[in-house]
Amino acid sequence: MRITGRVVPADLLWERGGTFADNCFRFGPETYLDPGDGFGRYLNHSCVANAGVRKSRNRLFLFAASRIAAGREIVIDYSTILGDDDVWTMRCRCGRAECRGRIRRFGSLPVETKRGYLEARLVPKYILGTLR
Repeated sequence: MRITGRVVPADLLWERGGTFADNCFRFGPETYLDPGDGFGRYLNHSCVANAGVRKSRNRLFLFAASRIAAGREIVIDYSTILGDDDVWTMRCRCGRAECRGRIRRFGSLPVETKRGYLEARLVPKYILGTLR
């Protein structure tokens, strides 16, 4: 499913901040996608993601990591769309036994979690390009 919105420069993201910044997706080295009122605005986080984000032909797409049962919420791990140069963090209350308590950049994830996300191809290539 395509995640639509407008691409905004990083400086606008940090200038506006607040819920505007909270709802944006990393799109490139210096850009973010503002989903506006599209479904991307309502995509929630879980420390145990069942979906991920990919970029293809300069567009973002949501995809299932595995079969998602009818009625289940589709969730991503926000850490998979945060580059190592992103400073945004958020307290997590996903309620999963595996909850990390705080959402941070991809590079801050535990080694096993990173490995699992990489094997499942849940991390966009442009995020991997930011790893230190």
